[in-house]
Order: sequence, then structure tokens, then C-alpha cells
Amino acid sequence: MGLFDKKICDICGEKIGLLGNRKLDDGNLCKDCAKKLSPWFEERRHSTVEDIKRQLEYREKNKKAVMDFCITRQINTRNYNVFIDDNKGNFTVARKLDVNENPDIVPLSAIVQCRVDVDQQQHEETYTKDGENVSYQPPVYKYEFDYTMRIKVRTQWFDDMDFRLNTFSISSDKRRELMEVEQTAYQIIAALTPNAAGMQSGMSGMNMNGGMQSGMSGMNMNGGMQPGMPGMNMNGGMQSGMPGMNMNAGMQPGMSGMQPGMTGMNMNGG
Repeated sequence: MGLFDKKICDICGEKIGLLGNRKLDDGNLCKDCAKKLSPWFEERRHSTVEDIKRQLEYREKNKKAVMDFCITRQINTRNYNVFIDDNKGNFTVARKLDVNENPDIVPLSAIVQCRVDVDQQQHEETYTKDGENVSYQPPVYKYEFDYTMRIKVRTQWFDDMDFRLNTFSISSDKRRELMEVEQTAYQIIAALTPNAAGMQSGMSGMNMNGGMQSGMSGMNMNGGMQPGMPGMNMNGGMQSGMPGMNMNAGMQPGMSGMQPGMTGMNMNGG
């Protein structure tokens, strides 16, 4: 067969267009069949034709679970919503809870871990002097934050349900918006893992990527993170004086005003 010969989908038997092939370990998959797979499924290229057929059977059965899903709690985010059915002990993450979207219905008991990762970007502020950009002394920085909810689960077809909580990076001066996103993260973690070992007082588990530098005096953790917010992992850096923290590299001087009670933080980076 030539390189550009049309291939046949090993699932539905239809011809695959020029750019429509989704390669499998031992066959080919058309884009229409690929759309029916779980949105959290990431092992398509390492799956066999038989694996895909079994998953599509599961996905058809999942439609019945979607129709039977009774929402008892709902937490809305900028991108996805978390739906919980306390009667059946299930949850799902979706934009809409309908058969067309067919979101995977997962038992609450399948949750292994729930946390939020915070990615921090640092930008130095400068001023113009004699036509040149000059740094302040001491340096002054602005920060932007991105929040990713990470839900680890034990299912046959996927083990991660990761999604962004914010659409665009949030500046450190938008304190209200930071507070809203952080509160939403806390609500999701508390709802999905109410009996998790890390649900102690303090901010256990926040992962912050990046390092907070000097010039942030008086800031109460990004303008919104209060004591008692479990499940947040921070790979960043902070000075000593905060009990229970694992700090690799330090936060720079000038972080006065940080509130106590932020126990259990895991901070890596500088």
C-alpha cells in the first residue's frame, strides 16, 4: 500500500480521510470513533483494536449512568464543573452533564488523591531613567498564577482527571479573583476527599511552581489562601517560621505579614 492510500477504521469499518487517522498499537482508528473515547484517556497509541472496542462498549454503558445521575452537589469552575451524586456515591467532571458529552461517571471510592497545583510566573517591575529601564532597589516583582486541579483515580481506562481552574493567568493584584479560585479549589478537595489524611488545619498539599521573592510584604498568601485549605501543593520557596513546611530553597526576605497556621506545605524550588 502507498503512503497516502486511504486506510480503513478497524472499529467501524469506514474509510479514514487523509488527516483523520488515529494510530493504534495494531490498527487504525477514525476520528469519529476517537471522539467517543473518554476525554481522560491518554493511552490510545499503546492500545490495541480490542482495547478500543472494549472501551467503546464501556462508554455506551456509561450513557445509562449519566441518565441515572442525580446531582446532589455541584461546584462550578471557569472551565469544568464537578457534579456529585451522594445517593449513588459517584462523581464526574464535565462542562455539561448530558448524554451527548457522556462524561465518565466515577465512584467517589475510586479517588486516590485530590490536590491543586499552582504555577507561578514572576515578572520584575522596572522604571525608565535616562531612556533606560532600571530595576528598583530592592527589586520589585509582579506575579501571575495558574491553578490546575489534579484528581487521581483508580479506573480501568484512566487514572488522572486534570483540568485548569482559571482560563487566563491571574495577576497577584487581582486579590478577589485569586481568592475565588482558591476557595473553589478548597471546595472541590473538601467535597471529593472529606476523610483524606491531609485534611488538617493549615494548607496541606499545595504545590507552587516558582519562587516568591522579596517585595511581597504584608501579603496573605496570594491574596486569598486562608488557613485550613488542604490539598494545595506548592513548589516554590518560603522562609522558615511556618510550621510543618518542607522547604527546599527559601523565600526571599520581605515576606512579612504571612499568617500562621499554614502547616503541611510541600515547597520545592526557589
